[in-house]
Amino acid sequence: MINVLFLCVENSCRSQIAEAICNNLFSTKIKGFSAGSNPADKINSKAQNSLLRIGIHHQGYPKSIDSFKNHELDIIVTMGCGDVCPFVPKIKKIEWQIPDPKFFESKKFDQVRDLIKSKIISELL
Repeated sequence: MINVLFLCVENSCRSQIAEAICNNLFSTKIKGFSAGSNPADKINSKAQNSLLRIGIHHQGYPKSIDSFKNHELDIIVTMGCGDVCPFVPKIKKIEWQIPDPKFFESKKFDQVRDLIKSKIISELL
């Protein structure tokens, strides 16, 4: 089992989707966590709806990267936050250039969700 922290700026879309996919579809291999460098007040409802369309009911909430200081993590996956994402020494870091879907309509939002799922399968499993 590997512990993966998915990190984006607001922790309201991309990283929440990745956490939910890992913990619902690949829970025997990956424990997913998510956080943001500047967390939003709540998860984007489009992210929750996109997950529901593939049968995942996710009740997460935006969290700060600071809440993971004492977690044992194997990998941090940054999701398009570039220089805004903090550097964490001694932990493997992977950068995924995932577009921020917060203003996308359902079809394009689902394409981002599917891109995240395919990257989890190809790079983490």
